[in-house]
Amino acid sequence: MEKILHISKEYRIALTRVFGAAFLFLLLFSGYSWTPNVYVHLAVDLVAFLLILICTFGRLWALAYISGHKTKDLITDGPYSLVRNPLYLFSLIGAVGVGMVSKNVVVFALILFLFILYYPFVIRAEEKHLLEVHGQDFEKYREKTPMFIPNFKGFQEQQYYRIDARLFRRAFFSVTWFPLIYMILLAIEKLHASGAIPVLFSVP
Repeated sequence: MEKILHISKEYRIALTRVFGAAFLFLLLFSGYSWTPNVYVHLAVDLVAFLLILICTFGRLWALAYISGHKTKDLITDGPYSLVRNPLYLFSLIGAVGVGMVSKNVVVFALILFLFILYYPFVIRAEEKHLLEVHGQDFEKYREKTPMFIPNFKGFQEQQYYRIDARLFRRAFFSVTWFPLIYMILLAIEKLHASGAIPVLFSVP
């Protein structure tokens, strides 16, 4: 199972790079799928920003709980008491935010396709591994905690929690990708408006 998880991680990195290149090409050289008025435009950007904030702080919250504990310990507190896969849930929220601020239907569809195609496989592989390692403890946790839709009634957290500071520091920098992408998309939007980057084709 460790080998399967390692392969899936490598596959995820390669797939992310391929989709990332496709996203970048579309965003740099395609026009928007729709042209909202200034107020709708502002509202879309604001909602996207809020989603990316939720994603960033949510992922940081989840990563704090698994820093130094992932796999070897069964984490059931904090965000993991709400849902079994908080990292993927917050990533999806951030991806929706990115799709919204892109104002590009193709980019939005590719983001959702990537999640639907890949992450269910990753979740199944990870949960199979956790079942092998933790047995009945994980089975009980799985029965009471939803996979992807949070159950706020089951929330619990400890007052004090020990983490690996080195791993958490790495995690802290990893969550900056979502707000960084948001800023890059806004910059591309301005460059399109000024004519610095030409729009070569339009998307539906």
